[in-house]
Amino acid sequence: MSRARPSFLRWAESRGGMYLPDQTPPRLAAWSDYHRPILDHLFPSGEAPLPYSRVVWSCPKKSAKSTLAAALHLWFALFVEPSGEQYALANDLEGSRNRVFRYIVRALEQNPILQRGTDWQATQDTIRFRNGTLIRAVANDVRGEAGGNQTFATFDEAWGVIYERGVRFATEFSPVPTRRNSLVFYTGYQGWANSTWWHNLIDEGLRGEPVPELSHLDNGDGQPACWRNGKLFVYYDHVPRMAWHTPEYLAEQRRVLPEVEYLRVWENRRVQSANALCSAALWDALYDPTLAPLQLDDARPLVFGADAATQHDSTALVGCAWDAEGQRVQVVYCRVWTPEQAQPLSLTETIGRTLARLAPHCRIAAVFYDPYQMIALAEQLRLQMNVPMLAFGQGAQRLMSDEHLRRLLNEGRLRHTGDPMLRQHILNAALQQSERGARLVKGGGRIDAAVALSMAAFGAARLLGSGRSVQAIRNPFYGESDEV
Repeated sequence: MSRARPSFLRWAESRGGMYLPDQTPPRLAAWSDYHRPILDHLFPSGEAPLPYSRVVWSCPKKSAKSTLAAALHLWFALFVEPSGEQYALANDLEGSRNRVFRYIVRALEQNPILQRGTDWQATQDTIRFRNGTLIRAVANDVRGEAGGNQTFATFDEAWGVIYERGVRFATEFSPVPTRRNSLVFYTGYQGWANSTWWHNLIDEGLRGEPVPELSHLDNGDGQPACWRNGKLFVYYDHVPRMAWHTPEYLAEQRRVLPEVEYLRVWENRRVQSANALCSAALWDALYDPTLAPLQLDDARPLVFGADAATQHDSTALVGCAWDAEGQRVQVVYCRVWTPEQAQPLSLTETIGRTLARLAPHCRIAAVFYDPYQMIALAEQLRLQMNVPMLAFGQGAQRLMSDEHLRRLLNEGRLRHTGDPMLRQHILNAALQQSERGARLVKGGGRIDAAVALSMAAFGAARLLGSGRSVQAIRNPFYGESDEV
């Protein structure tokens, strides 16, 4: 006759239980009064099969989700399905090794009862127990992992399952019907609009019913936090409940993050992927009446950003200086050209002519440009006018500069001269959030001057804010060197 398993909490908080992976000296994990009834409901003592085969644990960031997942791996290995196969899953191999799997190894190393070499052994991505249980860290690779017969699997940050390959991978690790206990434990906060698989999984649970025994647990919006639909259980909470979720910490996160990102990660809310770059009130508060616009024979070193189009969008050139004392970007120039319906713009007659006029009279440190439209013009300006033209990639580099512009605005580290066209483009701009970062998109109307400002402000902070001489400017993105 098999020995009845202890409840998860009874084991985890015992001397041989779950030790925190990053604590010295070793310290046992503990769970809050809010979470204890949920864990007792999901993982009770006894010999009966567990009540669910799929569990979704969705709550705000830094809520010890990975610690809980690691603890459940150990509980399953020791008491629920000894000799079983287990998998720590994530969207990439580094993610599977560096979070839950690493927590399991560290917890075992801290455990005074389970001895390495006797009770368990570990390699880079595999843990073997004396009772036959195997735990593996597995990457997102359907071909390599098809046909799994797992007793337990965790999927960390499941909101990152976006593309078809990830969906197939997640589907491959569904509960196994031939096992008495086979459970998949999904963790994560909310994703973006393209996190369809993750949102559909949560919605499936919410179409069921509140769990009667847990109906007193509120999700922060006056609704039950715990739902069930057949063998699927969903815990969906919007309140940061850990001791380290202090009001001061959350206030700082709200200050530095875009609003939609704060709501997504710290309140676990499903949000639209874009919100306004800057409010009218904030932009107007950054106006400096004492800041002089660019003039010929201006002594200030300048960095320009050029966003070019010839037909449908406008073309914009924005220039920035650097205030070393205030550690701020100063926007001192903006020019926007809009194409006529039947007459495309000539980049040579617009941006080209303007830079050729400014170059002999101003200290141009760099002109960052989108290489898609401006390769030929940039080469012409470089050779004929000695203008330091530097290509600015519209992939990873733009993600960096757009996020940098948001931070400048939110932290008040930008001043401008009140140009009305630049104001309109800034107010038209929105920040589109994705798993790769934030990018400027149209919120309504043209945003070309905002894009040009993003490049110019980033370049000014990098090149002029570094205190380096502007006599030799090196492209910080491509390693090119250009003499001014």
